[in-house]
Amino acid sequence: MINKLILLTFLAIVFSNTYGQYTMADYYIFSATKEGRPIKFGKQIKMANVSAYEMSFLNSKGEVTRKYNYELNKPGNTTYMGSYNRKNVLRRKSYYAYKHDTLLTQQVSVNQKGDTVSKSYYIFDNGKMVSSLSKYGKKTFEYLYAYNDKGNRTSYVYKRNGVLSTKILYDYDSVSGKLAKQSTYNKKNKLVSVVNYECNYQGEVKKDVSQSKVCMRTDALPGGGFVVYNDYTNPKGKLRRSVATYSNDSNLMQVKVYDTKNKLVSGASYVYDTNGNCVDYTYSKNNKKWQSIYSYNDKLLLSNYFTKKEGKVTNKVIYEYSFF
Repeated sequence: MINKLILLTFLAIVFSNTYGQYTMADYYIFSATKEGRPIKFGKQIKMANVSAYEMSFLNSKGEVTRKYNYELNKPGNTTYMGSYNRKNVLRRKSYYAYKHDTLLTQQVSVNQKGDTVSKSYYIFDNGKMVSSLSKYGKKTFEYLYAYNDKGNRTSYVYKRNGVLSTKILYDYDSVSGKLAKQSTYNKKNKLVSVVNYECNYQGEVKKDVSQSKVCMRTDALPGGGFVVYNDYTNPKGKLRRSVATYSNDSNLMQVKVYDTKNKLVSGASYVYDTNGNCVDYTYSKNNKKWQSIYSYNDKLLLSNYFTKKEGKVTNKVIYEYSFF
């Protein structure tokens, strides 16, 4: 259980540091890559000067199951989100406030009766988030972050209802400046795991501490492009590896994940159009295959996509846009 916790914590930190704007659904779809999804949605709506858009989810029969409306500011950040059910009834509204239209400072969600469901507050220093506090009824969730003079995160503290739940400390190599070690503490402030970010898989494991190693490296390909290896070794020395291949345009083309016995666990492949937009994403695991097909409009914005499982369409999502 601790080993799984270490790996999940590692994945969570990777995503929170780099892909904090993505939803949990994105995490499940693209978790095999850990390199981020290839859909450049946020960048595209900003470049196209989008003021609002609507997402409609359809089932395999073409019936709308839910819908979301978004309003954006000039930099492309969401200022309002409305959630509708299959009967097109507004169920929840969320409002977002920003500092200088870019740094999220507050989020408030209300239900269809107008009652506040949740509130979140965010504080930044020099463009870095240093704290966030979310309230759901009587429950509170607080996150605290600290950074060094180079802007690297040095600590992460998670409190639930004002009580410490998890603390993570980060150490960096004094020469390269790269992340060298990650130490995780539980709610009793006891050290429970250590992750070393190095390519040496040998070393003594400390007693009473689950010590793991993570190695990330990049190799250039002869014909252009590169391969990123992400290796995770648990305290027993068993290795789990993901291999991501990129084209010479830096487009993610393929990802393969291997278990501790070097057996292929899952695979993903990506196809792009001449504009660099992903038009086909295929994911396979346990002899099952999922495929998403993406289409774009004349402004190169995502217009719709549909997903197949074992060749059968399971759902479709349609996008409609308004512009400034």
